[in-house]
Amino acid sequence: MSSVSDFVAQHRDRYLGWYSEACAIPSLALQPDGLAEMARWVEAKLQSLGADVERLTLEGAPDILLARMGSGERTVLVYDHYDVQPPDPLELWKSDPFVPEIRDGFFYARGAADNKGDLVARLAGLEAYQEVIGELPVNIKMLVEGEEETGSRNFEAFVARYGDKLSADGCIWEGAGVDHAGRPEFVFGAKGLAYVELNHRGLNDDQHSSVAVIAPSPVWHLVEALASLRDADGRVLIGGFYDDVLEPTKEDWEMLETLPYDEDNERRRLGVDRFIGGATGIELLRRYFFEPTCNIAGMEAGFTERGTSKTVLPKEAMAKLDMRLVPDQDPRDIVKKLREHLDTNGFEDIDITSFSMQSPVRSPVDSLVGRAVLRGAKEVFGKDPAPAPLMIATGPMYPIAGILGIPTVSPGGVCRPDSNIHAPNENVAVDDFLTTIEYTGAWIDAFATEA
Repeated sequence: MSSVSDFVAQHRDRYLGWYSEACAIPSLALQPDGLAEMARWVEAKLQSLGADVERLTLEGAPDILLARMGSGERTVLVYDHYDVQPPDPLELWKSDPFVPEIRDGFFYARGAADNKGDLVARLAGLEAYQEVIGELPVNIKMLVEGEEETGSRNFEAFVARYGDKLSADGCIWEGAGVDHAGRPEFVFGAKGLAYVELNHRGLNDDQHSSVAVIAPSPVWHLVEALASLRDADGRVLIGGFYDDVLEPTKEDWEMLETLPYDEDNERRRLGVDRFIGGATGIELLRRYFFEPTCNIAGMEAGFTERGTSKTVLPKEAMAKLDMRLVPDQDPRDIVKKLREHLDTNGFEDIDITSFSMQSPVRSPVDSLVGRAVLRGAKEVFGKDPAPAPLMIATGPMYPIAGILGIPTVSPGGVCRPDSNIHAPNENVAVDDFLTTIEYTGAWIDAFATEA
């Protein structure tokens, strides 16, 4: 891989140019024009690398790109996505989110870390490998979708329709990243998600706030409902919420015991003195990876303009909840239990609208693809890998790892804990981007030769 590393260093500006091109495209989730432009960019880049590219279509969904290249006895499926989160609030960005900038060794743009950094690094890695070493020694299928940031609502239907085209000996998922100390992170599964919106309209119209002495407040009613869902230590109070949660196995405990986790650095990053419930050590890691959540993602009600006042009793209130789920919780069952909880506790007048529903999934750590990516990382990153049981976030991994049964791993990539994913000033260290290009070649070689 040393010759690949030299090639990447020599073509640094070329690949940063690709990175800038990709991140300049506003491929915002649910914005058809930007998504179409980004799909065309990815398609053209794959074709320039010699790939045979097919568009997988489904009515009402952005096209998924499936590219095939390479040859050999083994096949690896590579998953990435080309959509990004909205850049709001724009006033908190130090530069235009769709005019990429490099400042002090960091690349700033919306999508830089999630997921265009890994996507472009893999495209660059494929070119570098072919230019330096030659023909790819494995069959590579790159699967790039366009609605991950809105919950991949059609991905399971895509897999049901096109699953025969996706067969592989292993799957490389979008990159997990590197930790505070620069160790490459690896996860072998993903948490699920139940994302819902709670709405309550209790009055015909907004009222003068003096009426609050006799009229019930829709906002207080929703706040009281929210307060009933969780205690101060993070324990979810919905009846039956934990019924299907699987406890960590002996192998999981062993992984947690050796997993490096910098608590002090993470507290500083978050700006907190302690974690919820005072958790620390292996108990903190158990909660981090094996406990579900019930999070308030946002609220809206009444008069919210900053810097001024208005006395009003709002007619309605809304809150968005995301519940990260662990094996073997079912997101639809969780929403049903939420409904039962609200009805039982006097909140039957609060409506629930469901959005993203994704099932959690685990994949074996000792699979061929798992062993290969860990071996390749040791050759490139210069630090021991930091494998973990599953990602604490959510991706549409279940249809691939669960339904199709393809062993799946998300390996080290461009993202760090302070990359500001989904937030203003999203960024990636340029050196991490270049390392991920080199690492792409390393795991290709390792996947081809792993016993």
